[in-house]
Amino acid sequence: MDARVVMLVALGIVGGLLAPGCSTYHDPATGEEATYGMQTLKARLDVDVGTVYAAARRAADELNLKVMHASKDGISGQIRAYDAQRDQVEIRLGAMPEDRTLLAINVGPFGDKNKSLVLFEYILKNLSRAAQVAAAPSLQWGGQAVEPPRGQEP
Repeated sequence: MDARVVMLVALGIVGGLLAPGCSTYHDPATGEEATYGMQTLKARLDVDVGTVYAAARRAADELNLKVMHASKDGISGQIRAYDAQRDQVEIRLGAMPEDRTLLAINVGPFGDKNKSLVLFEYILKNLSRAAQVAAAPSLQWGGQAVEPPRGQEP
């Protein structure tokens, strides 16, 4: 009986050491929240899948990741790439109700929290750029051309 208790306690300690805990990250610039656990960073974003996919593709390009596969449809998306250390970088997107997206980032076979967070920040930066472009006032087309003032011709 005592041997079983000792064995269960030992297994519990070993399991606790081998299984990393879950941690939460708050982006200071946007206030978005992500959780990192089981070698995967996950976040719920209030943006549609297509916009997040474009931001993730741009982030992969900005970080000079070698994209091997990229695809999306109306309800999901996936980007698979490799970094300079030949770690596989996988970005998965899933549509949620009300134009929200579930973002999951996995780097390497055992996960890399720091690389995942850097990629997440780049995606958020690109999403904020997209929001700024969408919020910019649009120019009216089709109107009469305006000539520049005298003396300021190009």
